[in-house]
Amino acid sequence: MDKNIKNIVFDLGGVLIDLDFKSAIQALQETGFTNVKEELQNLDHEGIFQKFELGNVTPDEFRTTIRENSTVSLTDEEIDKLWNLMLLEIPREKLELILELRSKYMVYLLSNTNAIHWDYVCKNAFNYRGFRMEDYFEETFLSFEMHLAKPNKAIYEKMLKDANLLPEETLFIDDLEANCKAAQEVGIHTHHYHIGDDLSKIFE
Repeated sequence: MDKNIKNIVFDLGGVLIDLDFKSAIQALQETGFTNVKEELQNLDHEGIFQKFELGNVTPDEFRTTIRENSTVSLTDEEIDKLWNLMLLEIPREKLELILELRSKYMVYLLSNTNAIHWDYVCKNAFNYRGFRMEDYFEETFLSFEMHLAKPNKAIYEKMLKDANLLPEETLFIDDLEANCKAAQEVGIHTHHYHIGDDLSKIFE
């Protein structure tokens, strides 16, 4: 790794937390929301999932849309549970790695996520040895709070500005090549992570 790197920026889904799209899609389809898969793959930011990720609809508006597309009666809690099936866990060795890296680097999170998933992650995924989410990162940059999403270059530029980071001193780790390429275009070093890779190898 480049010896000039001072800042590490992690993606969340697919890099830190394991994902299970299949279970969430299947569970939502079973409620009668038959075209959920097509909606999730709608990348023009006009679909409900993309609007939710950009913070352009509230959790209540998101839940209302799920109900409108379902043929069964669902409570808020039931909808959240179905939606959170997508999220598995952050392996313990990754949590230990982040805590270790914090002694050498400034560590950040940059994620395309939504309010329901983020609430779940904060309550469940980072609980380890008494640590909480706040203990792992200097700052978190979240699409639904920023109203910007990767791979839009503006999200990287805003992160650099808000955290006062130099791109040449920053390494961004993401599981999508498009997101890495966009970060490179603003001068950020990147590592394209593949599921199953050993994250610690990057820092050897």
